[in-house]
Amino acid sequence: MMNTERLTQIELELGSLRKSVRRWRMASWMLLIGAGLFAANSAGPTVLDHLIVNRIDVLGKEGSPVISIAQTQDGGRIDLYNQSGTNLLRVSSTQSGGDVALWDDSGTNVAGIWATTNGGTFSLWNENGEELSQFESGALTLSGTNASLHIQNEQGTPVAVVASDSAGHGRFQIADASGNVMSEMKMLPGIGGGMIVNSTTGKQMGVLAATDEGGRLNLMNANGVPIFVASPVGSTGGGAMIVTNQRGIPVVIVKSDENHRGLVEIMDEDGNGVRRIRPIRGYSP
Repeated sequence: MMNTERLTQIELELGSLRKSVRRWRMASWMLLIGAGLFAANSAGPTVLDHLIVNRIDVLGKEGSPVISIAQTQDGGRIDLYNQSGTNLLRVSSTQSGGDVALWDDSGTNVAGIWATTNGGTFSLWNENGEELSQFESGALTLSGTNASLHIQNEQGTPVAVVASDSAGHGRFQIADASGNVMSEMKMLPGIGGGMIVNSTTGKQMGVLAATDEGGRLNLMNANGVPIFVASPVGSTGGGAMIVTNQRGIPVVIVKSDENHRGLVEIMDEDGNGVRRIRPIRGYSP
């Protein structure tokens, strides 16, 4: 009986000793790990010289990628997304070179620049995905309603404009340093191409236009009244010049008649009392 109690006591003491050894061993490992981490933190952050992966995704608060780095058939690619998962920016490799694409928050492609076999290309699209401008290998293309290219002076004022109007016709404007249009080339509805010259106050002073019958030149006074007109004579195909007074009433007409001869007509201030001057037949000085 005594021996049995003694053996039981010895077994209990051995079990307690084993537990104590395990506790000391665990504590020693924790101390070693803590010392290692403290030493690493004192020396600086861990730097990896070489990391090999197929793809890296940085997840946002919604659990979807906001940054993605991956490889493609043509090379590498970097994508940026918003928190809703819409792709906003992509930088990638293509068969011709590099490619940068930009989307708006609705996922519509609005800008891009990429390399081609002939050089570089830069394009802009509107909110509907319609391409409105493109610059490619030295050629600039603008499209869409009221598309325009402005050249500004050092104050930021447009002094030259190449644009299209609401009807789809083109126009070219030259302005002074204050932005006032001094001259303009554009399509005149129902007439043809025309060039308009304005004064420093913005008043129209002269118009040179092309018509179905030929060219036409109009010069205006300070009130905008045409005082000199040069144009073809529709019925004969010859030329004509009309001089008006300040009220716009013709007082002198010089033209070619139906017989290809010259004709001068002089009128009074109301356009009446016509006096005609014609060449004398069979007479030459």
